[in-house]
Amino acid sequence: MNRLKKKASSFVRKPNAILYYSVGFFAKVYYRLVYKHKVENSILRDIKPPYLVVAGHSSWLDYIITTAGMFPVRMNYVGAYNFFRSKVLKTTFNLMGVIPKYQFTNDIGAVKKMKGAIDSGRVVAIFPNGCLSNDGRPGGFAVFGIAKLIKFLNVPVIVIKTDGGYLTRPRWTKHARRGRLETKVFQLLTVDEINSLSEHEVYDAVIAGTSFDDYKWQRERMVEFKGSDLAEGIEYVLYKCPRCQGEFTIRSEGDRMFCTACGNSVRMNRYLLFEPEGEDSIFFDGIDRWFDYQKECIEREIEHPGFEMNARTKLKFAEPGKFGYQHLGSGILKITINEITYTGSVNGEDKKLVYPMKSIPMVPYAAGEYIEIARGSDINRFEFDDLTQQIKWVMAIRQIRDKYYERASLHHCNRHI
Repeated sequence: MNRLKKKASSFVRKPNAILYYSVGFFAKVYYRLVYKHKVENSILRDIKPPYLVVAGHSSWLDYIITTAGMFPVRMNYVGAYNFFRSKVLKTTFNLMGVIPKYQFTNDIGAVKKMKGAIDSGRVVAIFPNGCLSNDGRPGGFAVFGIAKLIKFLNVPVIVIKTDGGYLTRPRWTKHARRGRLETKVFQLLTVDEINSLSEHEVYDAVIAGTSFDDYKWQRERMVEFKGSDLAEGIEYVLYKCPRCQGEFTIRSEGDRMFCTACGNSVRMNRYLLFEPEGEDSIFFDGIDRWFDYQKECIEREIEHPGFEMNARTKLKFAEPGKFGYQHLGSGILKITINEITYTGSVNGEDKKLVYPMKSIPMVPYAAGEYIEIARGSDINRFEFDDLTQQIKWVMAIRQIRDKYYERASLHHCNRHI
């Protein structure tokens, strides 16, 4: 009986052949024609399953890009559990053999399923950073447990590296752009190397192997991208005006981005770089450099002894056994160096929820929709009344973690696989 339970806990469906090959073949052809997707994957001729695939997470299109890049290899992807909160996605992902995993938590169940797939001679694919890119460079951070996972699985590690993914379909817009995608598949680690390297060396190899910088790549290539409404939605990653220092005053329309407080304005050109609209415009030429400016501003803010931020929000909860997220109430979310607190209604009662900052390594979010704070398998979703505020919260939490909780966070992550 125990053996049967153990087998059931590690069972993961092999991706449905008809669905996987149909989607993979269509994606391979479509992306080559429409997005000029160039793939170099000759390494696949020399390596046989089982092995682990790791990839950078730059774009909403990453699952399709990596499937096309590895075609015809079938992979059991590891995906965030919140995708399984949708009935349609859950059905599709189950058919595709996707392994659900709670983000930034010690999810032993997901590890067992990964191990089960590997032991069955398959290929498992994971995005170590967990979060989509905000600025064309890796978003979130890869927890140290990825090194422990690699040591535990003890199979070769393959990297899928894509340039141009963020520029093609960033997280903050619903519009894809047509320019160029370049994907290279290469071997990162052999089994002998995994056994001879320390966990820290394995971790460093993964970080280096999955790194990407789309704006650096673009400034070297200067690829023309075609699309409509190139700048729309950009206020969900850029919130601060460098001319008047106003916050949450950035808005977008078509290919324009402007400040509602002072009128500072730019246009996004065909290279997806900014150009000034007026002689007095103050700007940065790319989202990456604008993002760095915002990080510098937040860094100075969190050093202030009285630092705090407040936002009006709706509270939702992922109730076990139900699809979607259930509305619990409304209130105020506050962040300090020490904690995040929610004060407001919870199922009709006034309550205060406290989330210690030391236990929050990262906050998953969907641009222009919500942020999430997870405690184990419990996920609370916060939908701000002013959605342009959420990116500052995400950035502030990351900055606070890096500045004040780096050692504690590393110790915490060292326990996670």
